[in-house]
Amino acid sequence: MASRAFLRDPEVMSEIAKHKPADDPWIIGFPFLRARRTAGGRRQGTPPRSSWLIAFRCRLRRSSLDRRLAAGADPNASECLYLRACELTGASSRRDLAAGYERLLVAATSFPQLDVLRVNWRAVRDARSRVDRLVERLQEDRGVRVQGLARARLLLTDGDSVLYARDDSSLAHELRSTLALL
Repeated sequence: MASRAFLRDPEVMSEIAKHKPADDPWIIGFPFLRARRTAGGRRQGTPPRSSWLIAFRCRLRRSSLDRRLAAGADPNASECLYLRACELTGASSRRDLAAGYERLLVAATSFPQLDVLRVNWRAVRDARSRVDRLVERLQEDRGVRVQGLARARLLLTDGDSVLYARDDSSLAHELRSTLALL
């Protein structure tokens, strides 16, 4: 269901429609995402069935796709990487990611900390300024890169990331690296 909402998201579709391969090196056209017209000029209601299957397959593999994008994979390499890159760079996805980091900061400064989560709260408090800067970049800047967005998402959602480790210095380093990639 979420993949269908992604394909119907007007922000994502407008971003895809206004980019041409010459404008952005990682954006390519996917004919199945464009509205199709019949011979009489009428618009068909839904994309072909294969696009839903591709979107569903990509949705199931989004964590591995995020890891590949964070490692610097070219989004043009496959349809799934391209769709995931479009989803990550969309305004709604960036807002949701920024909101997640804001909730993390609120939880780190509240008393008592949530012991159910194994987050390194002291490291989050120490890196507050970097987290604030990351939230600002996610909310305001439209010129963010996919690699940085994928790393920011993995840092927040992956249970094996440094956010959940006990080493206090690695979170600040990872946030600095992520900000540099944005």
